Amino acid sequence: MKKVYKVIIDTDPGVDDTTALVYALHDPQFDIKLLSIPNGNISIDNATRNMCHLLDLFNKDIPVVKGYEKRLGKNTEHAEFLHGVEGLGSYIPPKETKHKPIKKDCADAMYEVLKANPKEITLIILGPHTNFAYLLKKHPDSKDLVKNIIMMGGAPKGIKTNPNHNSFNIRTDAVAFKYTVDSNLPILLCPSSIGRDAGYFSEEQVNQIKNTNDIGKFLAKTFETYWEPGYADKIIATNDISAMYYLTYPKLYKTKKAFVEVDTENSIGKTIATYNKKGNFTIVEGLKRKKFIKMLFKKLELMNDVKLDDSIYKTKTETTKTKSTPKSTPKSTPKKKKQA
Repeated sequence: MKKVYKVIIDTDPGVDDTTALVYALHDPQFDIKLLSIPNGNISIDNATRNMCHLLDLFNKDIPVVKGYEKRLGKNTEHAEFLHGVEGLGSYIPPKETKHKPIKKDCADAMYEVLKANPKEITLIILGPHTNFAYLLKKHPDSKDLVKNIIMMGGAPKGIKTNPNHNSFNIRTDAVAFKYTVDSNLPILLCPSSIGRDAGYFSEEQVNQIKNTNDIGKFLAKTFETYWEPGYADKIIATNDISAMYYLTYPKLYKTKKAFVEVDTENSIGKTIATYNKKGNFTIVEGLKRKKFIKMLFKKLELMNDVKLDDSIYKTKTETTKTKSTPKSTPKSTPKKKKQA
């Protein structure tokens, strides 16, 4: 029997977050104790709604807590240009959801889980570190309760198309990330480059995903407007799922120990790694691409029994038009994207 890991997932869904979440929700190795939502890719209200909608879609009951809208740093940036205003690419979620976020302060909700499971929780941070920083500020002893952290973000060596890239998850609240750095907890850092340059889905693989099963069709729908800007070939970055699966498949990753610093004043969000065997950060340097992609397809095929009704792909407006004019097809114009 495979080992089960207790986790809190701090996530701002977001297309790549959604990919990771769909897998985590259907992977028995992830015992998700709490889903906390930071102010990241899109508005925190839409991100919270998206998380609740995913729980609706897949009939999962996991507590969701809305995090803090106010970042510690001054950056107010979002990434709606890439994820879409609703956050799920070409997929339009409903405005209302059956699942609702719990009515608790985010730091308190996280702290309660940690207190109930001391040194057993892996905190998976897939967005800005705002919520974790507030947790450390409000409950300083929480760092003694966390087992370890797995995070997506940082770019000590840039990315393929930009050696000076400062990753979104760090630059949007570099002050908060400084709290993570100063915690001295054991941290696995999966840089922005891994999901873009190693673990990505090619256009052909996206088509395979679409034709695998209902969940593949759903993911492919979110991907339609999410092609990574600035790359010669059409690719879908898998930033968050690349980070998340270090927890259960560490042998697929090449890593190196380091101390990490973050620039909070000049090149905001720049991460500087000093490689040292005594460092508390473990930085992902490489990923066995073929084995990683093969693993993701195998896990996707295990979700064949999950069925989704085609009605989820229609907005209320489209449903109305379909009833009155069955032959009409709504058209959309793709927007030109900049790089995150």
